[in-house]
Amino acid sequence: MTVLLIIRDHWRWVVEIGILTCSLYYCWKLFRGTGGARVLAGLAILLASITLISVLLQLNVITAILQSFSTFFLLGLIVIFQPELRRILAEVGSRHLVSTTHQQTEVIESVVGAIEYLQSQRFGALIAFEREVSYEAGHITGTRVDSEVSTDLLSTIFYPKTPLHDGGVIIRRNRLVTAAAIFPLTQAEGLQRTLGLRHRAALGLSEESDAVVVVLSEETGTISVAHGGELIRPLNVDQLRARLTELLQQDQPSKRDS
Repeated sequence: MTVLLIIRDHWRWVVEIGILTCSLYYCWKLFRGTGGARVLAGLAILLASITLISVLLQLNVITAILQSFSTFFLLGLIVIFQPELRRILAEVGSRHLVSTTHQQTEVIESVVGAIEYLQSQRFGALIAFEREVSYEAGHITGTRVDSEVSTDLLSTIFYPKTPLHDGGVIIRRNRLVTAAAIFPLTQAEGLQRTLGLRHRAALGLSEESDAVVVVLSEETGTISVAHGGELIRPLNVDQLRARLTELLQQDQPSKRDS
């Protein structure tokens, strides 16, 4: 009864605590393992230490400075965590009601078919499905293709002796728009040492955008999917098809088709 009385008399506190708890947990889940998480932890420890010292020792000048610079501090956080914030907003904006991206089943089948062939030949591959957030640096560094997606085209691109096999390809709105693109490498800690540049590039792109990235290891033949800063592996071709369908076709069909 005592707990019920406390909740009845202070229900606003309970709601606020619940909202803050959920918000902090969600932010921690999104930021963990990224370069921004380390910066955030360092800033939090530094500010908490300065604030605690200024309060205990009644250092009014320092307290006033901290309060006056709160606006600049928030702007600094926006700049520092720009990649993470962009990914968060992309996830919010890519829900069912506002999504405009839809990957056709035949595109997924073409990718799965290419991965299956390349795996049998022990060739590597890096394929990014671009969604709401475009990584323009990849298009700038890569070679423009702008072609229909097909198993033969992907298999040819990632053949080791072709000029475009280095880097990744980008699929946008059901078309293969760029090949030999350079993706950002993840700065996350605690990764397995066996992960190569393709895996780190896939993770890096998935951290800075809402892209879904397929990785095929040239050394082990392992299939992986990177999304939202997480690497899902190992997968077989059927699991790859199911995962891509789950991630890409959860959006509402778009009437746009370039």
